[in-house]
Formats: sequence, C-alpha cells, structure tokens
Amino acid sequence: MGNQITLSDVVFSDSTLPVLRDDPLLSSGSLVLVDVGHSKGRLSGVPSNGTLVNNIAGSIASGLVGSASVSPDILTGFTSSAMVPELSGKGGLHVIKSKVNDTNATRFTLRLPAAIKAYLLDNPTHGYYFSMWQQFTRKFDANNAPLMIFGESAYSVNFLMNLGSSGAVQGAATNVLGQATTLNPFVAAGPAKLQLAVSKATGALTSLAYTDLFIFGGVPSVGVMDAALKKGGSQIMYRVYLEDLTVSGRTYAEVKTLDDALYAAAFAPGGKFYGDTFTDPSTLP
Repeated sequence: MGNQITLSDVVFSDSTLPVLRDDPLLSSGSLVLVDVGHSKGRLSGVPSNGTLVNNIAGSIASGLVGSASVSPDILTGFTSSAMVPELSGKGGLHVIKSKVNDTNATRFTLRLPAAIKAYLLDNPTHGYYFSMWQQFTRKFDANNAPLMIFGESAYSVNFLMNLGSSGAVQGAATNVLGQATTLNPFVAAGPAKLQLAVSKATGALTSLAYTDLFIFGGVPSVGVMDAALKKGGSQIMYRVYLEDLTVSGRTYAEVKTLDDALYAAAFAPGGKFYGDTFTDPSTLP
C-alpha cells in the first residue's frame, strides 16, 4: 500500500502536473463518492436514521458547492418484520426487504446533502455521470421499482436522473448521454453495476423533492410507490458516484471506462468485494 504525504503551504505553478486524489475515479467535477470498501468510507456499523455517510469526494465537492456540509445521509422507516439491515462480510450495507410484511412506509435510502441538491438545481443544464455498485441478494418482482432518483416527484416529467430496477431510465427522458447495466434484478440476483450520464435536466426542473442516491427495495425517501409494494428486492450497497461532467470536462465514455476497470478489479478474485458473505434474504419471507 502506498503512502500519501500532504505538504502544507506549497503551491505548484505547473497546471499540467498530475493531481493525486483519494480515488482513481475522482476529478475536478466529483460531487459524491461513497465507497464502503475505501479506507475513508468504511461503515463502523449499520447506519441509523439521520446518519451521515462520509463523502470521499468531499474536499472537491465543497469547493464546487460552497459548503462544507457535503456528506449524504441515511433516511429510514421500517419495522423488523418488514426490513432487516446488516453489514456484509466485506463491509457492504445489506438491506433485506420482506415480500410479505412490506408496507409503503418501509424505506431505507441514501440521500443527497442539501448543498449538493441546491447545486444541481442551480446547474440543470450541466452534464452529470452517476454510477452505483451493488449486489442484488434477492430478485425484484417489479421492473420499474426505483433505484435512484433526482426529481420533482416520482412520476414527474421534470427530473435530472431516474433509474428503475431494470437499469432503464424512467419517464420520457430527453437527456441521456449513455447508460449501462450488468444485471437486471427482475431476472436474476448477483453483483451489478449501473451507470447513467445525462446532458441536462429533462423538463423544467425547479425543485428536487426526491434526492435519493441509493434506494433499497424500491421505495424512495418521500411519496408512495405502489408499484414496488411487496415486489422490492434485497441489496448490498458498495459504492455510489456522482460527477459534474461539465466541470470535469470528461465524457461519459471516459468516466465509464475508468469505472468499469475499478469495478472489475473490486469483484475479481482478491478484490475488495469478491466473495462477499451475507444473511440469506429467505430468512425474512
């Protein structure tokens, strides 16, 4: 393992020098990086409602949004008969969702901080890249259950990003630069990477009621999702990333290539998430 030494009061005038960052994917446009396998992102236990999760891209994001408060938070609402959270053997956040005792009030999400939410609203014409690494431990029974959403409402035509469980963009999106998914949890369980890049907001985005970076089981932090009731899956969250492509100057293809390589290494033999262990979701019918 290498060491990073930070020198105070040192300024380099050569702008072509490479920048050493806390993760190979980070850039000048990075807004959010949550990675539970990173030395700066590990969870000490199952986060409770209101817990802040460290943003590894925090120093970059703070400079972009003008606030030091750039850590995403956890919002929950569940009973032990409807949802069971745990840390997996590799430190992932595993949430098992019941297909029997589920209700519309059962939710567990990772949400954007207010400062980054305001930044997105102030810059709706920018391009953005988003990716999530996870493991589906029990299949979804609904193809359109949301996995992440930045939008006015669940069914609004005004949104920045809106990903369903199949990996497809929900709604009549007019802004997609590229998208990819390695697994549809409606079909099978297993490790999965989902990626999406947009060129701008779809519609006239004037508010963001939904700011969910990662939605466990298909019900976002606000509103009601009847389509996902008793049809949600179970998931392990490993990594979530959001970048402003307009600021970084990078393309979807450039960031995706780097993201793909990091994902492949993390889930290959010897990788930080390879061979993860977790409670069988069948223990919660």
